[in-house]
Amino acid sequence: MNKQTGVPPASQSGSYTPDLDSISDQMKQVRAAASSLLDKAEEGSSVTDLAAAVEKAAGALKLAADMEKTRSELAKLANETAKLQHENETAVTLARSGRMRDYVALLTPLVTIVILAATLVAQNWQFLRSERDKHDDAMDAQWQDAVKTISASGALSPGVIALQPFLRSTKYGDQARDAAVNLLSNSSDPGFFMSLFGTALTPVTWANLDRIVRLDRALVARGNPVWTKTFDAAKNLNDTTGLSKDELATYRYMDSALPVITSEVGGVLKTPRPAGAHVDLSATLFSNGDWRGINLSGVNLESARLDWTNLQDAELEGVMQFSGAYLYGTAWWEAKSINRPLLDYLKVANPFKPGVSYGLRYDNTVTQGEYDKAMQRLISQLK
Repeated sequence: MNKQTGVPPASQSGSYTPDLDSISDQMKQVRAAASSLLDKAEEGSSVTDLAAAVEKAAGALKLAADMEKTRSELAKLANETAKLQHENETAVTLARSGRMRDYVALLTPLVTIVILAATLVAQNWQFLRSERDKHDDAMDAQWQDAVKTISASGALSPGVIALQPFLRSTKYGDQARDAAVNLLSNSSDPGFFMSLFGTALTPVTWANLDRIVRLDRALVARGNPVWTKTFDAAKNLNDTTGLSKDELATYRYMDSALPVITSEVGGVLKTPRPAGAHVDLSATLFSNGDWRGINLSGVNLESARLDWTNLQDAELEGVMQFSGAYLYGTAWWEAKSINRPLLDYLKVANPFKPGVSYGLRYDNTVTQGEYDKAMQRLISQLK
């Protein structure tokens, strides 16, 4: 017993179960004791002893009856306790079941919404993909039409208009710009060149410099036969009087297009060069260019021509590939730096000629004294 509460320890936790078997054993012992007392009373010699034995036996039987009653009450209490425990367990199970029903009732609409949303997303993705495929198919058809238009026409409007939708296309952008290079390489219309070049190939950057150089080479290949036919070595000038109409158109087209290309390429070369960038200007021609302060270090100039180009303060020290280079009407000695092999090569290939116009716009005449002074400066900085 707990001395403070008077409640058996087991009952405090709600799990006490009385030992009915022990009570039954005790009742049997009490009845046996009462029976023993009566037997002794019968054997007694006096009435007093008999009365005392009967009294004790009656007390023992009364105790046994009380114990029987107590046992019945304890059994009833045990049944009630078991019933309460069962009801308690059942209540917990019912509560859990109720909560589960509540959760299911709450989650069912959410699951339905999620499934609906997933279905809508899938349907939307399929729709967008279908529309994109339709758009790509339409673009493919338009591109084929544009190629036919470009191939069949060299006029200004049809060629430019046909290319316009594709110049900013991720799929056809490069093809459209390559088509523009092909158109410009074969045209003889200066207006067409200015319109399409500006639309398709500008701005010129390090990223598309190779495409511009490719256009330059294509124009040079077309122009070389015409220039050879017009050049009068005795007069040191070009005489166009012997050209046919088509040849004259080609000559004037080159005269208009090449300075534009020269300006754009020079503008790029004056900007910081990306790491690892290799510049190949071999077999090209640039004319009437303001290339002052340009850095040509590491540039391949093999068989390249620089006609009437201003190279004042240009960096030529790092030019190592220059076989066949021709700097006509270009005052290369005005460069800021140069290496010995290139200096010796240019002194022979493009020697200074008094009275000849040099540089941009053919209006820069150089005296012998100016040339000698410039050569002394270049030679003094050779390493």
